[in-house]
Amino acid sequence: MAPRIKNVFLSLGLAALAAGCGHSSNISKESAHGSANGKTESMLDSKPDNPVHTIVMPHYEPLLPPGPGRDEFATACVVCHSTRYITMQPRFSRTTWLSEVNKMKDVYGAHISDEQVLRITDYLVSINGKPDSGQAPKGTYGE
Repeated sequence: MAPRIKNVFLSLGLAALAAGCGHSSNISKESAHGSANGKTESMLDSKPDNPVHTIVMPHYEPLLPPGPGRDEFATACVVCHSTRYITMQPRFSRTTWLSEVNKMKDVYGAHISDEQVLRITDYLVSINGKPDSGQAPKGTYGE
């Protein structure tokens, strides 16, 4: 396409974008889409002269099996990992899970204390552990 034609299309696109800015949207205040509890709050602020709009996002609790250390796990690990990613890992021994949790703390900078490392490891072993051989597999952190 010739540069002149590209410039014409680009100019028309920018003009259309500029013309569309500033118009209010047609979002229904009664819509229940995207809400965890079936009701939404108005997206528009009550003051018509206020340019700031607000939206209330639903809070979804991660789907995690119950177990000791679940709260520490949900607080520390789900910040970076999806629950699906963690629960699809192979069944590891306590030694391997401890090595992995320590790697997250020491190498990747996870904000967890040494006590939380142990509770998170307990949780991972309770939901996805296997009998411990006493040694971590070759290539794991902490060898």
